[in-house]
Amino acid sequence: MRIEITEDAVAYRAATESFLSRDLLRHTVIATGVANHVEGRQAADGRSRFLSVRAADGAVVGVAMRAGGREVYLGELPTASLRAVAEAFAAVAPDNTGVEGIVADAEAFAEHWCALRGTARRELFRTRLFRLGELRFPAAVAGAPRRAMGRDVELCAEWSEAMHTESALPPPFPSPSVIRARIAAGRWWLWEVGGRAVSLVAHQIPVGGWARIGPVYTPPAERGHGYASALTAHVSHTLRRNGLDVCLFTDLANPTSNKIYRAIGYRAVHDFANYVFE
Repeated sequence: MRIEITEDAVAYRAATESFLSRDLLRHTVIATGVANHVEGRQAADGRSRFLSVRAADGAVVGVAMRAGGREVYLGELPTASLRAVAEAFAAVAPDNTGVEGIVADAEAFAEHWCALRGTARRELFRTRLFRLGELRFPAAVAGAPRRAMGRDVELCAEWSEAMHTESALPPPFPSPSVIRARIAAGRWWLWEVGGRAVSLVAHQIPVGGWARIGPVYTPPAERGHGYASALTAHVSHTLRRNGLDVCLFTDLANPTSNKIYRAIGYRAVHDFANYVFE
C-alpha cells in the first residue's frame, strides 16, 4: 500500500469518487467536504489535505481528509494503513489538533499520532450516524416550519455558535457569511410559534443522492415541546420527497436527541469517536 496526499479537491474527487460511492452513507462527511471545496463553498486557505490509500495495483482502498483547520477525519481505511496515515498527516499538518472516525480507527490513529508527536489524547465526544427509515411525524406540536431568510442570519449564527459551545464541538464555527449563503440556498429552516422562531434545523448539500441533517438546535428555554422533532421530520420529508436518502449524527452523550430521532424513524448505523490532542 502507498499513501497519496493532495490539496487538489477536483483531482481527489475524480480519483476517489468510485470508492466513496460504494458507501456514501459512511463517507457523508468526506463526500460533502470534498464537494464544498470543488464547488467553492469552502474557502481555500491552503490547509486542506485529502488523503487516499492505494493498493499495489493503484486502486483506492482508503480515504481521509483534513478540511481547513479542522481535525483529521477518517473514512474507510485498511487497519494496516492507520500508522502510515498518521505519519502522512503528521508530515503535512503537524498543527492538527484531533481526529474523528469510526471508534476503533479513531482510537488507533490517536495512539499512533501521540506516539509520533509526543502528545496526549483525550476523547472529546462520541457520535452515532443514523439513516432515515420509515418517517413518522410527531403529533400535536404547536407551530409551523418555514425556510430561514436573510433577516434570520444573525439569529442563526447566534444559535449555531451556542450549539457548538454547548456540545463542546471544536472550532471553527460557520461564519455569518457562510450561513447567509446556506440560507440563500434554502438549506436552513426554522420552526415558529406565534411568529417567533423556537428551533433551527439545517441540512448539508446533497451529494450522490444523500443529504445530511445538521445542525439542529433549540434554545434551552424552548425545549421539551417537540419543536426540533417536528422540524427535523419536516425537513427529512422534504428531502425524501426530492428523491434523497437522509442521514444525521447525534451526540451519544445526549439521550434526548437519540430518543427523538429514533421516534421519528431514524435507524443507527455507525458509532464515531472524536479525540483531541493535548
